[in-house]
Amino acid sequence: MDVPLPHHFATAHSLDANLFHPQLHHGHPSLTTQNDFDTDPFQFPSPLDHQPQLQLQHPVAFDQRRPIPPPRFQELPSNVPGPDSLNNDFTRNSTQPGQFGILTPHPQIANQPHIHHEVLGRLQNEIDLRPVAVQDGGTTEGHFSNMKIVPNPPDLDAWRTKLFDVDDTLTLTEDQFQTYFPHIDNVYSHRSTQKYKRKPLVSHYFDCRMKGRPPGTAKSEDPNKKKRKRQARERDLCDVKIKITEYFPGARRILGKDAPAAPVADPSTVSDQDFFSTAQTGNMMQGLQHARQFPFIAPNDGSMDGEGMMRLTQSSADARRFYTIQRVNGNGANGKNDGSAGPHKHSLEDSDRIKKNSVLRHMLKVEKEKKKTEIMADDTKSNQKTYHKKATGEALVTAKKHSKDHELKLYGSCFCPFVQRVWISLQYKGLAYQYIEIDPYKKPESLLAINPRGLVPALKHGEWGCYESTVLMEYLEDISNSYPLFPPGDAKLRAQCRLWTDHINRHIVPAFYNYLQAQEIAMQMENASRLQNEISKLIEVAHPSGPYFLGTEMSYVDVQIAPWVIRMRRVLTPYRGWPEPEAGSRWASWVDAIENNPHVKATTSTDDLYLDSYERYAENRPDTSQVANAVNEGRGLP
Repeated sequence: MDVPLPHHFATAHSLDANLFHPQLHHGHPSLTTQNDFDTDPFQFPSPLDHQPQLQLQHPVAFDQRRPIPPPRFQELPSNVPGPDSLNNDFTRNSTQPGQFGILTPHPQIANQPHIHHEVLGRLQNEIDLRPVAVQDGGTTEGHFSNMKIVPNPPDLDAWRTKLFDVDDTLTLTEDQFQTYFPHIDNVYSHRSTQKYKRKPLVSHYFDCRMKGRPPGTAKSEDPNKKKRKRQARERDLCDVKIKITEYFPGARRILGKDAPAAPVADPSTVSDQDFFSTAQTGNMMQGLQHARQFPFIAPNDGSMDGEGMMRLTQSSADARRFYTIQRVNGNGANGKNDGSAGPHKHSLEDSDRIKKNSVLRHMLKVEKEKKKTEIMADDTKSNQKTYHKKATGEALVTAKKHSKDHELKLYGSCFCPFVQRVWISLQYKGLAYQYIEIDPYKKPESLLAINPRGLVPALKHGEWGCYESTVLMEYLEDISNSYPLFPPGDAKLRAQCRLWTDHINRHIVPAFYNYLQAQEIAMQMENASRLQNEISKLIEVAHPSGPYFLGTEMSYVDVQIAPWVIRMRRVLTPYRGWPEPEAGSRWASWVDAIENNPHVKATTSTDDLYLDSYERYAENRPDTSQVANAVNEGRGLP
């Protein structure tokens, strides 16, 4: 019967029902071709082996065929990358190889005829022991990368002892290996990796770290090179060598009776998707990829679909990797003299003193980074000026004088200009009171009981409480006739004071904050001009010679504007270049009178307090205050 060849066969010849390739097969990039083998000791049946009567349409001379490259087994160091020039689909398509193949991706194989050694060869090429990026809490420290970091898994001490002694061959699930081996990897040092082109497994050899190794690099003579702090220790203190064999998904089905015993499931370490479940409940796409990797071993039992692909009917027990660990020192493994047989010549505690395991190193690294971040945050915070929580200078002296308990309580903050209005009024009228300093960003219940919004100033008189600076100033006028701020007996003049107080609150105060919070030069100039214009309107209606608004004595309007006059020189000038009043002007005499008023001075802190506290406003930091937010949003002041 004539059968057309697949498209990738240029020429072929039928001989004893064996199919020969016209092209050389490229194996692992690190494996060179050997021509001294003629047989394949690990032969799988070809999909065409059951058709011995094949007649090729275009037979060619026997000497034109090319034989299948024989297998070659070789120990490969884990840090030797293969040449990129070889044509290998898995090498090109694997984007994220994993240590021991644990998280090695399973790229889709093109839908074309498969030959068994090609598939296993490509599967071997998936394995790349070079470090990869950390994922899901894994670590790239040491030989293993992307291993789980579980600080305190169940029965940790028993597992560490078991993995240290390795008295018998241990078979571990993938979860068990990833969870517990990082707790013991400080005991062992990786030496070599053996990959097989026709076996679904990879072998990794480790020596006990106490065995030591000769130095690989000569000491540098460069005086500028940083010296590593390493303590030399005696070599050949232990002969233990272990072999970790990683079995790929589907290996148990391929190896059959030669497969090792199944791992014993540990309920404390097996996840919901472990391969001990009785049904395939994992990722269906992953199962399809496993089936694509081993199409040549599919049974002839009706489990193949129309395209020759295996249906996902196999037990999930063979759908994930598993590992065996055994001690091989003294048995001549790999034909090498690897020391005498027997267990470790030291204790587990001795290994822990020499080096910390990956989990401990990872946790220490995380803690170190955390402390470093905290230090940087503290440095940044210390370099930034912040608001003060206690008055300074003469204001501190006044606060201490009025710290004793009294039925009339003023809740305030040292840097708040609205508080200073009420504080000046109390000082001017000579009333007895208690001053209570409040952190406006940590509002106490006593303040919230008076003002649910938590804003200062707030006044508590006996069991009654109230807030809003203008309202509180009028309340103090009503409860005390001594040293009035409103002109007594002149209703029209009192109304005039209220009118221009409203001008201060509606126009001058918002212009002050707009000017301070503006970040663009054009906006700063615009708001500075606006502030000057609003002040000029107030000066035009003030007493001609002053120096205060109504003449020689401080009044209600003077107290209303005084806190912002104080902050113009201490805040606007250093942050925005606000000019000093023109000498001899009406504005200059008014500013001078306010600055030198004893009641104003008694409630004013040192310059640095205002400079530090208002940096937040000058930089327009988010959520600086409700006043700042209102200015930014174009709303009225709260």
